[in-house]
Amino acid sequence: MNNYISPLKADYRSKYDDTPRIDLLNLIAETPERVLEIGCGAGATGLAFKQKFRDIEFIGLEPEEKAAQIAQTRLDKVIVSDIEKVQLDSLGLMKEYFDLIICADVLEHLYDPWKTIFTLRDYLKPDGKMLASIPNIQNIDIINNLLGGHWTYSKYGLLDATHIRFFTLNEIIKMFSGTGYKMIQCSHATQSELERIKKWPADIDFGKIVLKNVTRDEASKLFVFQYFVIAQKIPSGEVTGI
Repeated sequence: MNNYISPLKADYRSKYDDTPRIDLLNLIAETPERVLEIGCGAGATGLAFKQKFRDIEFIGLEPEEKAAQIAQTRLDKVIVSDIEKVQLDSLGLMKEYFDLIICADVLEHLYDPWKTIFTLRDYLKPDGKMLASIPNIQNIDIINNLLGGHWTYSKYGLLDATHIRFFTLNEIIKMFSGTGYKMIQCSHATQSELERIKKWPADIDFGKIVLKNVTRDEASKLFVFQYFVIAQKIPSGEVTGI
């Protein structure tokens, strides 16, 4: 009898599809006129945007047909397609059209996220922005498990079995700066343990790891689950390439 259970067996998207990303929505202060969301799921985040910012145009791109069918009842337009398997020019999208492009928990699922955001840059207005959420592989739980010889994939979380690429903050910065963007804001979701330390620098005992004389900035990178990035398109003449 085969008892093997693949972490890919369950639909990994089910927990995300109908949960609006209010954390990302709250990062946007100015009303965008036109928004494109890559991997819009069932359109929950787009619906929340349209409820907060009246009269905006919100377009979603989603590879899962069932999720896209729901999203079509909520958004202005939904394109059923895989961002890495199609030429964007063939989808009827206009270049320099969008104020904001959202990639919420998407880039880590792509084989070439660098190429994707470089290509999407053409569809942003000259001062357009990209909003992205990206898991932090520098998280201390991952490091501790790795020291114990474990890199165990799961249905959800930092080692979601469908993650293809992994990023630290430094690699996120390099990805955006190398593809034609300037990061103008970076915040994060942090584990509560960080708040228990009142004086910095500090020695931090993680069990298998003891870090000496650590600054709060250094420690924060170990306690972050996910980074929230707002990156602005820079002029073509300043792009160094990917």
